[in-house]
Amino acid sequence: MYVRSVRGIQKVGVVAVVAAMIVATSLAPAFAQEQPTLFQSLAAIEVTLYGKELGGAIVDRVSRLEGDLLGKPQEGSVIDRIARLRLLAGGGPGVGPSVGYKLGAVEWFVQRRVTSEPAVTKLEKLETMLLGTPGQGSVVARVDHLAALCLPEGTLRTKDTMLSKGQPVRIRLLGKLDSSVTQKGQKVDIEVARDVVIGSELVIPKGTRGHGIVTEVSPAGRLGRDGKITLELKDVRTLDAVAVPLAFDESTQKLNESMQLALGAGLAGFIVFGPVGALGAFFVQGKDVNIPDGTEFYVAVGADTKVLGMTLPVDTAVEITKEAPTVQIKPGK
Repeated sequence: MYVRSVRGIQKVGVVAVVAAMIVATSLAPAFAQEQPTLFQSLAAIEVTLYGKELGGAIVDRVSRLEGDLLGKPQEGSVIDRIARLRLLAGGGPGVGPSVGYKLGAVEWFVQRRVTSEPAVTKLEKLETMLLGTPGQGSVVARVDHLAALCLPEGTLRTKDTMLSKGQPVRIRLLGKLDSSVTQKGQKVDIEVARDVVIGSELVIPKGTRGHGIVTEVSPAGRLGRDGKITLELKDVRTLDAVAVPLAFDESTQKLNESMQLALGAGLAGFIVFGPVGALGAFFVQGKDVNIPDGTEFYVAVGADTKVLGMTLPVDTAVEITKEAPTVQIKPGK
């Protein structure tokens, strides 16, 4: 794989060779690959609400979920009851504004970012922050109460929105990478560092989590051999649980070059870019790759993806997009 020099490298005053390659690849949504079993659907709902899968008989688990979400167990077949729970809790994409979506909306308007906490934990924290104590009653009623208090005009407005291939997404590495100690197969957490807004629709909030997997590590060696880390990025999921594939293209390559040159040489290194589909990261020639915790760079949406966008007031949308990069997206490219 070849590496193209960064224009303006002499201005930074750092000699560059490839040190780390971060490869962004798409991951098809799990729910689009195959129809989940009842147990898989139930487990996804439990993880969404509690952060873990619960044990026990399926009927007892369904009754507990219904009691927490709606206040009491419901009637009907287990199949129908799980389907209704999935609509309420957001156990998969394409199910509309779920409890998780509404909580994310409240969280964003209060804190201008979202977290990856389970819905029940997030609800209790928001209630304590806003009301002084966790609420009583069903989760659905408590979430609707917070939405009425915190959202513009007390209402959640959403719109189906196309997130186009090539749309830039700024991400942040959560944790340090070091080619002298990082291991192949290691999971690397990432988060979206800047809100992605299309028109007036918030489609990927700041704080949305994703991850990557280290697929190759080469420590520095003799004769000036540079350390190298290859990181495969997976997708990020929107508030409505749609998987957005990540990729790298020429437009985001230019954004990264501009960002790194603007930051100057104080970062002990800079991003070096290879062919479309890959990008480099920080390095010092002849030494191990050391990518600091919090390093930010741009990737792109890898394929046209339909998501449920949260409609923002016009002034809010203008405020959060005024410093967003402008990239020409060509349909079909």
